[in-house]
Amino acid sequence: MDQPVCHLGLRRRRSGFTMVELLIVVAIVALLMSLLLPVCAAGLAAARQAACLTNLRSLATAVRLYTGDHRGAYPRAWAGDTCRWMDLLEPYVDKKAETYCCPSDDARVPLPWDDQITMSYGINCFRFKDDAHCFWYGVSTIAVKRPAETILLADCTPGRYYVGGGNRFREPVPGVDYRHSDESFNAVFCDGHAETLKETTREDWDASQ
Repeated sequence: MDQPVCHLGLRRRRSGFTMVELLIVVAIVALLMSLLLPVCAAGLAAARQAACLTNLRSLATAVRLYTGDHRGAYPRAWAGDTCRWMDLLEPYVDKKAETYCCPSDDARVPLPWDDQITMSYGINCFRFKDDAHCFWYGVSTIAVKRPAETILLADCTPGRYYVGGGNRFREPVPGVDYRHSDESFNAVFCDGHAETLKETTREDWDASQ
């Protein structure tokens, strides 16, 4: 009868990772995360910026409907103690849809007189010539000579409802919140198209020229 052979000196190899192998895997995962996180953050910022532009286009559509129902007049920035331009647009914009809230606006400040609206956008209130060309008082669509080059609404300081003001232009524009990538902001023009801007000139805000 054959006797069992005893293999002395041979040890069974354990399965699993050694500590060194585990540390190497952790280091590789950390490296990949450090490479991917900036890309993901940039993608998220771009998505928020695109959503903000969509909000502004929606508000421009509401303004167009308003002007159609009010003999070509844009909504006034201020129409009373508890009535501003966004209150005038209430029949055309669902306040609960967060159309007034930019996704990149982390402060999310509601209006004092209407907490259903979280306000991220302001109307252009520069007055370079007269009341007839200042959206604070109300402007007729036919008074705007360059609708495709005149800013109507823009990203504003959270909780405000207007940007600019007075007849002196300077950069950065008072009340504008440069909250998007590369310190840019979004704006919609009187013709309804929206853009991302970094710098502007007086002509971009002047409805009288």
